Formats: sequence, structure tokens, C-alpha cells
Amino acid sequence: MANESELSREELQGLLEIAGELAMQSDQELLVRTILQKACGATGSPDGSVLLYDPVHQGLYFAAAFGAKGPELMQKWGEPSSQRVPMESNAGRAFTTREINFESAAGADPEHYKGVDQQTGNRSKSIISVPLLIGDKSIGVLQVLNKTGAVGQPAAYEEHDATLLLRLGELAATAINHSRLVRKLTAQMGLYSRDSADDLVQRLEKPAEREQLTVMFADMRGFTQLCQLQASDPEQTQNIMNDLLTMYADRVLSRGGIVNKFIGDSVLAIFRGKDGPVRAVRCAFDMLERFDSLRRLWADLGNVDVSFLDLGVGIATGTVAFGAFGSGMVRDFTAIGTIVNLANSLEFAARNGRRVLVDNATWNCVRDIVEQYDDPEPFEVVKAGQSIARYRHVHLQRLTPDRPARVFISHSHQDREFVEKCITGPLATHGIETWYSNADIIPGQDYVRKIEAGLLRCDWVLVLVTENSAGSDWVSDEVNTAMADKRFSERILPLTKGAATLPKLGSGFGRLQGIDLSAVTDIGIFLKDFFSRREVELRAASRATK
Repeated sequence: MANESELSREELQGLLEIAGELAMQSDQELLVRTILQKACGATGSPDGSVLLYDPVHQGLYFAAAFGAKGPELMQKWGEPSSQRVPMESNAGRAFTTREINFESAAGADPEHYKGVDQQTGNRSKSIISVPLLIGDKSIGVLQVLNKTGAVGQPAAYEEHDATLLLRLGELAATAINHSRLVRKLTAQMGLYSRDSADDLVQRLEKPAEREQLTVMFADMRGFTQLCQLQASDPEQTQNIMNDLLTMYADRVLSRGGIVNKFIGDSVLAIFRGKDGPVRAVRCAFDMLERFDSLRRLWADLGNVDVSFLDLGVGIATGTVAFGAFGSGMVRDFTAIGTIVNLANSLEFAARNGRRVLVDNATWNCVRDIVEQYDDPEPFEVVKAGQSIARYRHVHLQRLTPDRPARVFISHSHQDREFVEKCITGPLATHGIETWYSNADIIPGQDYVRKIEAGLLRCDWVLVLVTENSAGSDWVSDEVNTAMADKRFSERILPLTKGAATLPKLGSGFGRLQGIDLSAVTDIGIFLKDFFSRREVELRAASRATK
């Protein structure tokens, strides 16, 4: 390995300038992009990424990515996604060993993790991965790919590249660690946001200002009863609370909101901007979907019947005083106003099957994305037994989809090559995301739990029916899990290779109409059109039964 003395005076001067530039930046998103820009420029790399470690999901996520596939990597493997790059990858090995990792002809390396390549259709040629270290602790990886020479031809990374990236990585790790500390401190004050919030950070030392916001309260029903039933097992109750609060934060952040406060088993979240009402409402339904999955998980892991647990959400939009309140060293960043009280009252009323209630101002902003709802009706806010205000509220039941279709592919591992070549590739070409065990389950993970997690984030289930899958216990488990989920009652689609009889993989599966792949020219085009038409039909049927 080359040592620091091999860096030129100009390169050392450049590193000092970079250090100063990074020290001025506290926003992590802008920070990692600056780091990556410097790394790619210094090594002649058109592609690169900064991956940070996620201790909750125990994998790496893309915090920044450059290159033709950069946006796709951020969408599928970024922090908001449920997918993580496993430790078996090139970046993962650099992270765990805390050593620089070289790879040339990575696509041909049998140990190279190809899940990212498969889902983006991008073949990695050469890679150098540098751990981001704080002392002896690794917090992530700086990675550059596919170096090009002076005439634009592929070139090999050299020891000098590694030395330069190692020094840049040391600066990067310190700067990222600093930004994380700032983020944690502001979060403790009530400003926990994934998106850039520099304007709000500047207001931490200033008086609160008037601003139109959307405020959301979400609360778990039945927590007191749960504590009584779990009195002999407080650890399980604590695990449930951790799962719940983690879910709240993850869903709010994924929709660009601010996690303002955890209050017992509830959360207060704030959404800024003109599209705040839409993001808040979509966040509420994200929470409901994830909560239902968590409730099944809690039931499986414990002895207590937790079916009585539920979630209620209240959302209101209007003008509030927003900013830091308090004096001296003790300040609280939050929103204060009538709208906050209204959202809290709506959350309290959201029970007995009415899970999401919104005020009329929110309803006027979101009606275009709502498929099922109850007509607006009067709502009174009552304090100390007296009515103090009258409003109108709406019970929301179902929203229109806001993203491309995602499909779960159930297949035998013996058909893996066919799936990757003939199904996942064409689907990715047409913007359809896929989840399948070869790319999304790594050794050592709980197979059934990962299946359930995969189904949670998908809209359709494709089952490749072959002689191999007919005798596969794994395929049977996947099909049975999907058939038991009411969300997929009309969203399971068998794919056959030629005229094949559907095996009895699950209850009622054999009666489903399948698609003969041999009769389809382009499965990507076919399924994109099929999903679009079926979504319209399913929504129409849902409205007809309202």
C-alpha cells in the first residue's frame, strides 16, 4: 500500500482545502455529495457512491451515488428504501474489515454481490472501496467505480488512488460524524428531518415565526391494556415500543416530514410546504400498512393476543407559530396553535374502525388522491366538558397509488437464471421494481420474516410455475404467505412456461388464471399494461362496494 508521502504537494494542498470546505457543511445530504464529487474527480471515476451503515437493518444504504444509474441506486437502495446492501458485497467487506478493497472485473467475480447490478442493469467493471473510519469504528464506505484513462478507455485503479481516497475518507468520516452529531442535537430539540432543513437550523436561536403547516398525530390504541397483559414480560413491551417508534420515524422521514415529538406511544409530526397535506396523508396510510405487519409480528413472537391494538391518526392544516420556544440553553422546537390542538383531537376521535381523520382544509388539498372516504361531517373540539370550536372532518379509507408497481417474484432457486434474464431484466427496463429472494435475502437472515417484509413493500405477486417450483417448499411457503394476506386476494399472478397445470401450492392457487410466457413477446410491456388496467378495475370495484 502506498504511503502519504507519495501524494504531491498539490494533492495535499487540495486535501486541506477540502477539509475546510467540509468543516463548513453540516447538512449530511450536501456533505456526502461534496465528498463523492471530490473522490470521483480525483480518481477519474465516472461512477461512485457513499454508503453509510444502518444499524437497524444491519446493512449499507446509498447516501449519495453518481453516474448514469445514480438516481436509480438512490431510489432502490437509498435510506428511505427497505433494501440494504449486505455485508457480503465489496463495500460490505471494506466496512467489516476496515481495509481498502480493490476489485477488477467485478462482474465476473463469484464473490461480488450482484443484487445492485441485477436491479439496475449496470455491470461493475472495477471498484475500489475505502472504509470511513472514526478511530477503529467504521461508519460507512467511500466507493468509486469504472475508472477511465486519458482517452476515455477503462483503466485500473492504482495504489496512488487508494492512498488519496484513504486520506479523503478520513476527512469525510470526521465531517459525516460531525453532521450526525448536529442532527442528533437538533432532533432532541424537536427537529428530526431527513431532508435539508438548514433554514430551520438557523431559526433555532430566533423567535418562532408564523407558517402554514400540516400537523399529524398518530397514536397506538390499547397500550395500557398491553402493559397490563405484559406485566410479567416488560422486555417484550419495550421491544414493541421500539418497533412502533422506529416505524413512526421511518414513515415520517420517508415522506419528507419532521418528527417533532414522541409522546408515550404517539408521535407528533410536521409537514411543510404546499404539498404538506398530501405527504402527511400518504404517511398516515404508510403507517397503517406497516402497523398491521408489526402487529402480526408481535403476535408471532409473544404469547399475548395483540389483535386489540390499533392505530389512529389525526391530521390538520393551517397557520401556527413554528420555531424555537424557551430561553437560555433550554429551548424546544415545535409548532403551537389551534391547528395542533385540532389534529390532536382528530387523532383521539380516530377509533372504532375510523383510522384516519382529517380536517376540511386538509381534505380540500388531498381529495384528488383519495379513492374511498366518508363525506365531510361536523366535528366539535371539546375541552373540560364544553365545546370550544366547531370544524368539519373527513374519514379517509383508501388512497390512489403514488409509485410504480412493485412485484414479489416467487420461484425455485433452480429457475434463478431464467428469472434474472427473462423477468427481472425486462421489468426493470419498464420501471417495475422487483423483490426476489436471490437478490434480497442474504445468508443468515430469517427467511420467513424477509418474505413478509418483501410482501409488505409489493403490490403484486408473480409465481413462476415450473416443475422445479411445484416441488419447492420455499415457493409453497411464499405462496401460502401471500394467499393468507387479504391485500393480495386479487393480486397473485401465476406465470407458466408453456402449457402447464398449476400445482396446488396454496389454498385456491390452482384455480387462478395464469399467463403463458411463451405467448408473450415482451413480459415487461405486457405486465406494465396489465397492472395499469387491473389497478383501474380494482379501484372501480372498490368504489362500487363502498
